[in-house]
Amino acid sequence: MKLLIAMLLLTVLSAGAPSAQTAPMRPPQAMQANITWLYYKDLPAAMRFYEDMLGLLLVVDQGWAKVYQVSGSGFVGLVDETRGMHRASDTKPVAVAFVTEQVDAWHAWLVSKGVKMRSELRDSKSLPIRGFTAFDPEGYTLEFETFRDHPQNATMRALLKR
Repeated sequence: MKLLIAMLLLTVLSAGAPSAQTAPMRPPQAMQANITWLYYKDLPAAMRFYEDMLGLLLVVDQGWAKVYQVSGSGFVGLVDETRGMHRASDTKPVAVAFVTEQVDAWHAWLVSKGVKMRSELRDSKSLPIRGFTAFDPEGYTLEFETFRDHPQNATMRALLKR
């Protein structure tokens, strides 16, 4: 009798275990937006830069985390390192790229405001883009670039026109 109960229990338990045939399918790639999170020691200084220098709109204010709209579905999030998932670091292995048709005007504006540049405005020698890089107040690299009219950029340029 104990053997029969044990076998029944084993059968019931194994029937509920997921198998390769019942594993869930990956959802369709239907992401609504993206947020790039950056971590700061001085959140108010970062906020001033993104609002005053870049003119970004604060769309979510969580106190210690701020979300700014960059484009229709692109956002940058600024986080106080004392509360966020990560800590600010001197090493910044992230670059935030801003794609714009007004890359020359952005360069002139940021230079006139004394923003530290990482590279000068130029046409790339290896890619059909024009752009420059600058630093935000805590050293994150900001890329400002435009995708030139070139077959390599056809898909991207079509997406940007939507």
